[in-house]
Amino acid sequence: MKAHTLIPVFGELIEILVSSEESNYSLCAAVQTSPPGGGPPPHRHMREEETFIVLEGDYEFFDGQSWSPMRPGEIRFSMRGHYHAFRNTGTTTGRILFTTNGGGLDEYFAEISSLVLPRDIERLQEISKYYNYEYKAPKPVTMIDSSSADEQ
Repeated sequence: MKAHTLIPVFGELIEILVSSEESNYSLCAAVQTSPPGGGPPPHRHMREEETFIVLEGDYEFFDGQSWSPMRPGEIRFSMRGHYHAFRNTGTTTGRILFTTNGGGLDEYFAEISSLVLPRDIERLQEISKYYNYEYKAPKPVTMIDSSSADEQ
């Protein structure tokens, strides 16, 4: 893959600035363009750390425990094995730069770019497992049993 390759992933455009191949798999650098509300779900990488810098827009960053605001020029870092995510909380399209200290992320994006969710969720899980990426399962919703309340 060459630098400046554009990869659409689930409705968001990722521009590869430095590909894994170009860096001999020592890093990958890219810019993700996200619409309002956009960004990946919480996930973790088991082989590489990741650094994020907001270029344009208002974002929030998830550090595995909570979300915190992230403005243009601010940097966040995620250790390998730690859940993280970002999301565009603004009203306009935003751009965020991310780098990993190890290659492969661009190849992962290329492999998942043709998938359609939820139809291809099993294939996404297979590809993610191959690249040692894992998505955080959402917390279960607790249902209130209203039948006992109705009987009283």
